[in-house]
Amino acid sequence: MATPQGAETTALDHGFDPDSRLSDGNRGASSGSLARQPANKAGTLEQKLDGLVALLKTSASGRPEYSDTPLVNPATNYNATVLTPQSSAAGATRYEGFNSSQHFRTGTGLLDTPTATSSSGSTSTTLPYLVQPALEPSLEDAETYLRRFRTHFIKYLPFIVIAPSVSAQQLRQTSPFLWLCIMTVASTRSSQQVTLSREVRQLFGREAYLGGTRSMDMLLACLVYATWDHRYNLDRPILTSLAQLAIAILYDLGLDKPILADPGLMLEYDLKGLPRPSQCPGLRTTEERRALLGCFLLSSVPSFARKGQALQWTAYCTECLLTLEEQKEFASDELLVRLLRSRLLAEKIGGVPWSGATEGDHLTKPLATSYLKSLQAQLRVLKSCKLSEPTDQKTLLLQVHITDLAIHEIGFSQGQDLFTGQSNHRFECLCACLQAIKDWVDVFLSIPPAQYVGFSACIYAMMGRCLIDLWRLSTCEHPEWDHGLVRESLDVWSVFEQTERNFTRVKEAAGLDLGGSQDCDFFTIMASRLRSMKVSWNAVNASTELATPVLDELGDFSMELFDTWNW
Repeated sequence: MATPQGAETTALDHGFDPDSRLSDGNRGASSGSLARQPANKAGTLEQKLDGLVALLKTSASGRPEYSDTPLVNPATNYNATVLTPQSSAAGATRYEGFNSSQHFRTGTGLLDTPTATSSSGSTSTTLPYLVQPALEPSLEDAETYLRRFRTHFIKYLPFIVIAPSVSAQQLRQTSPFLWLCIMTVASTRSSQQVTLSREVRQLFGREAYLGGTRSMDMLLACLVYATWDHRYNLDRPILTSLAQLAIAILYDLGLDKPILADPGLMLEYDLKGLPRPSQCPGLRTTEERRALLGCFLLSSVPSFARKGQALQWTAYCTECLLTLEEQKEFASDELLVRLLRSRLLAEKIGGVPWSGATEGDHLTKPLATSYLKSLQAQLRVLKSCKLSEPTDQKTLLLQVHITDLAIHEIGFSQGQDLFTGQSNHRFECLCACLQAIKDWVDVFLSIPPAQYVGFSACIYAMMGRCLIDLWRLSTCEHPEWDHGLVRESLDVWSVFEQTERNFTRVKEAAGLDLGGSQDCDFFTIMASRLRSMKVSWNAVNASTELATPVLDELGDFSMELFDTWNW
């Protein structure tokens, strides 16, 4: 028996029509089939459920799938997988297929893939460009730069390991951001380095901020660029911004915490359309652990100048440190662990218990004395450590001596009652500062100029701190201190002379700008700045020998310091 017209209208009004998306030509069949279905509540509910299932299937089919592939290899999601070389007119091999309209689809992890016709006329798929092809190094140069990066750069801050079997072409395919930053910092041509450095800055702004790109590739690229590219210091310093960007990427990827295997949390990422932070379930890779620890070391550099905050050290950071120490997958991991332990000891100075003590607090003096002795004991343990790789020992000693300096900077404190009853304690701390600076300078000057190309931002921050504290010792007005000890212990003029001479020799010793190029490299500029600082220091030194230092001359020297190491 046919359903009355009124009953059919009620079912369409209050039920869910699963055929509502059918074409007009099929609406008759849809109405007929609906008319033959029972009009009771059970039938209506069944229709609703069927419609919801169909709707969910349709929605799911349109949502991108997220695999469990770890973000340490984000380029595995790229469309472009083949790199095709083409010889240019000059004979150098370059990557083909550039199209200025092709760029990263920010936030999606996909690359627009241009196709190009090779010299033989066949169409090939090529890797897209991050910068214009004329700016990219040739295949031969790229291999040279990658080899230089492995040999001369990583050993000064080993938060990254690139296997010797990985070629520059393979690295460009799997980690294009990282590849570009390595090419930038390891380039032997100053003009190319300047241009690439500016391009990388624009790339970070476009991808990280406008596009919200977050990947392991982006994180390592940011760390490499901030650690070894010194060109941004000569333009507009952005180290603080880069360090904070690295921390933000680290947080967004969830690399600051252990992996949570809760399926509900992973489902939350899927529902929001976001890539999962890491493999689930599974363990953190050593690459991810190194990146976390490297981010901590890098972010501590601007904190030297009290700009920004370093990455917060957590229990999970300690877990990563212990894991690297136990596994020792590479010899460089041992150096990284020692650098971190030394840096963590220096970080304790910021939370010394006497720093907030009020005048007359009876707990101040015993706490200051005992706490300082505890730090000194830990420092002696660090100094006694010998690395299995002797060539890394100087890198570790530079960090250990700067930690020694940080511990004894309490001698500069203005607190009047801090050393009451211990008249020589302040004097001992200031002497320890002077000795730490002397030890640091001795190690630094023992490094051949050819190796200066790999100096990290951490080493330049250490140099700045030594010079600033040396200036403070030369102008210190505490009655317990004698300015003459600085001149007797360290020939500052000679140190400036030798340091300037070494920076001047870097260009020739490291093989930069070969072929008679007159491009001004970073190290020549540093030599010029050191020469200017030497003149200012001479004026300050002359003032301290005669009487009270002239404020204008002190200001000139301090401005030279902060202009040179401006984060």
